[in-house]
Amino acid sequence: MNYLRKTPPTLFILFFFVISFILFSLFPVRLDFSKGKAYTLSQATKNIIQKNNKNIDINLYVSSDIPTRIIPLRTDVIELLQEYRRGGRNIKVNTIDPKKDTKILEKLKQLGIPELQFSQLEQNKYQTSSFYFGIALSYNDKNEIIPQVNDYQNLEYNITSAIYRLTRTDMPKIAIVGENQNAYSQQDPISSLKKVLSQQYTISSLDLSQIKSEDAKFVTDYSAVLLLDSGSNKYSSEQIDLLKKFFESGKNVFVFAGGTKIDEQSLGVTNAEHNINELTASYGAQINHDLVLSTSAEYVNFGNATSQFLAPYPFWIRSNLFESKSGLFANIQFVTFPWTSSLSLKKDSSITPLIVSSDRSWVQKDGSFSLNPNSIPQPNMKDVKQFVLGALVKNKKGGEMVVIASSRFPYEQYMSRGSGNLDFILNVVDTFGSKGVLNGIRSRIVSFYPLQDLSDSQKDIYKYTAILLFPIVWGIFGAIRLMKRK
Repeated sequence: MNYLRKTPPTLFILFFFVISFILFSLFPVRLDFSKGKAYTLSQATKNIIQKNNKNIDINLYVSSDIPTRIIPLRTDVIELLQEYRRGGRNIKVNTIDPKKDTKILEKLKQLGIPELQFSQLEQNKYQTSSFYFGIALSYNDKNEIIPQVNDYQNLEYNITSAIYRLTRTDMPKIAIVGENQNAYSQQDPISSLKKVLSQQYTISSLDLSQIKSEDAKFVTDYSAVLLLDSGSNKYSSEQIDLLKKFFESGKNVFVFAGGTKIDEQSLGVTNAEHNINELTASYGAQINHDLVLSTSAEYVNFGNATSQFLAPYPFWIRSNLFESKSGLFANIQFVTFPWTSSLSLKKDSSITPLIVSSDRSWVQKDGSFSLNPNSIPQPNMKDVKQFVLGALVKNKKGGEMVVIASSRFPYEQYMSRGSGNLDFILNVVDTFGSKGVLNGIRSRIVSFYPLQDLSDSQKDIYKYTAILLFPIVWGIFGAIRLMKRK
């Protein structure tokens, strides 16, 4: 006891901090006070990795001489991967510098992880350096690759969806309905879409006329239907009822159809011949018989064999105005809508606008169509507003229907460089094909909330309060001390 009394308090404090340091080193704890828990794994991710019983290796290939500007990103990525390691008992995380082993460099070429180039200004000179920054997830002989880590906001979605694909034992079937095989002159216009989807799903072209309404196998065999408008197909009432039965059973339907039919040679426009509205409008998403134009437009190559020039074409809309709470737009900067119609949505909690045009958009309707870029009339300002181009419809059975008001949206020949149309479709199929297990994986974005603007009088109040409050408090304290002494 005498020894304890003689021990200086500073030694107890030092002892406390040493023990605390050792404990937190062995059992690290992270406290996330950011709004929306931006530094914490989403519950959907936790559910997937906790239920996983397969040994998954996550290898981060990053060079040690990575550019200075990317070091903070590397730190964030490593911390994110450590969250996966801590959250899943069968997940192993490795950080590897490829430049230290020539065998690893050869392996990266096989995996498809490229060597990146980076230019920066140092000592008044531009210097170019090369480095690696990619992720490979593997289980047995299966691999999922993130070739370049450049989108940290959606990295959790990418990693979790890759883990889901690696551990999935079945190959869900996707039916493509409405293909017009006779219209293919040289190349299938959705060959890229099929190629991407076939890596994870069994894809088949389906003729609804060959399926009987009482055939339950159609509903049980397929997890989703991609419904296309080829420009000439019209569905019978029995076929529409078959699609409704499929959707109302809790399955997913993705519709790509506009409200007009366009002859690209003459640029003539008529109302669409399909009757897909009998499906979509019955659930609250009406495809209008119009064409949307916008100042946010894609550049299109106009000209002939002798002369060509690029110019923005208002009928080919570029949009990045997405539903912010949806995880369907991971890794997507923008999407392209060639000759798109607008959607009229019923006001219902089960219907969500997914993609809208800019507020500098307008429409042409029947009788006023003019598609020639040299003769597009200017709109009246009262008609300029925002339009819904894509929507999500849900039902009580868990079925989800995405309606895109452009029949050419999935066609590769209309996609500009950098457009995320295929990525969007893949995200939709992945999310809904996973029966909701990928839903709720949010972007890892830290929100900043600046101080609100104050009037001059409010600024004066805060300023003088800050200047005078401290001296006044100490003056009162001093007066009280003096009174006590007397």
